[in-house]
Amino acid sequence: MLMPKKLTILKALLYAGSLYYLVGAVCHFFGLTLFPVHDGRLYAQYQDTLIALSAIVLSLILFTVARNPVKNEDVLKVIIVGGLIAIIFGIGIIFKINFNELGAPDKHLQVIVEVILLVIFTGSLILLRPKK
Repeated sequence: MLMPKKLTILKALLYAGSLYYLVGAVCHFFGLTLFPVHDGRLYAQYQDTLIALSAIVLSLILFTVARNPVKNEDVLKVIIVGGLIAIIFGIGIIFKINFNELGAPDKHLQVIVEVILLVIFTGSLILLRPKK
């Protein structure tokens, strides 16, 4: 069972993740950015709309789990696995995509920052998750 303080931190982290993905969905839908450097040439209305939809679903899942992480422990495990998979994909993007060729060299650093933040987020979920 989680100690009250650890549970409070886990809930706050999940709510923060939910908010991040909700804001990210709005940004992708409207072609905005959370980061200081934005290159509109990489905005693709169709793909960014699908990303927005996916981000809204993830935001809702995170919000639902945050309400009761102990009750939703199985879904939290799925979120953690999803985070680990996203880290692998992010690392793949860092080494596979030539952002200079796409005309957006600053995007490379942005992806690195996103992967680092995802490692911190997912690692924190692993450390704070309820254990039976």
